[in-house]
Amino acid sequence: MTKVILKTNDKEIPLNDLMQDMLINIILGYLKTAKKVPEDIKTIGIEIQL
Repeated sequence: MTKVILKTNDKEIPLNDLMQDMLINIILGYLKTAKKVPEDIKTIGIEIQL
């Protein structure tokens, strides 16, 4: 089962299934076009510090 956890300032932001699917597809779409990314992706970690 795929699960997306979105946090801001260490507080989890609830996401419905549609929002989880959208984030997954956006990120996977980027990764599939990037170089040096393995074809068999099992986990993805992203941290953005503003």
